[in-house]
Amino acid sequence: MKSIFLTVVVICALAIGGVGGTLATWSDSETSHGNTITTGAVDLKVNGADDLPYGTGVPTKVDIACMIPCKMYGPFEVELWNAGICEWDSHAYIHLGNACCFNALPKEGSGYACPETGDMKPEPELVAEFGGMVSQYEVPGVGIQGDNCTMASHVRMWVVADDPTYVPVDNDTNPLVVVEGKLGELECEELYLFDLTPCNARTIYLWFHLQQESEEDFGFDFIADPGDPGYDELFWKKFNDWPSWAMMRDKVQFSLEFDLYLEGPID
Repeated sequence: MKSIFLTVVVICALAIGGVGGTLATWSDSETSHGNTITTGAVDLKVNGADDLPYGTGVPTKVDIACMIPCKMYGPFEVELWNAGICEWDSHAYIHLGNACCFNALPKEGSGYACPETGDMKPEPELVAEFGGMVSQYEVPGVGIQGDNCTMASHVRMWVVADDPTYVPVDNDTNPLVVVEGKLGELECEELYLFDLTPCNARTIYLWFHLQQESEEDFGFDFIADPGDPGYDELFWKKFNDWPSWAMMRDKVQFSLEFDLYLEGPID
């Protein structure tokens, strides 16, 4: 009996001493609270405005009421502001769209009826489109201009970055000129302007020019050119570009869309 008691005591002692098992030691735990992930934002403002219905609407930026050939029109100022909160550069683009061209009707009482449509048009436009007398010369005409968006193929646009004093020229290589081309060529293209960092603004200046067209552009030679027999400088200046009369009272209307594209690093 005594031996059995001693055996039980030894087994208990071994168990308490950790022989054949484990017991927990001291421990401590801490918890981090309030961990959050917040997305950034890209927010483009055009002259401080956003589109409707969430903003006040971006107003019309270009309104030329009486364009004539060979004259520069501008600058039309547009401020682009990156109101986003991400540190990465964003790329700003301009996009011309929804171009619609049409012949604007003349004032009441001017011109006479177009042979094809019956619409009233100014006489020079009618002569250039359908033929008639240019001074003492009978010309065949160059066809209807304006309705089929030929207007967009005659108006050139330049976009100048940051400098309101710079006046662009054809085939401009100045780095300030970030976009150049005829409206019809630029329409529906995403045209890169520059990088636009958050909390910064950059300004672009739009310029426009209506191309003059001479009779030689259409294969005609009714008016004597410089160096030809019968050349008269004033007569040549007045009438050699008669095909451009077809652009009288025409209009092109288009939208200007501005885009901001965030391109962060790829990990």
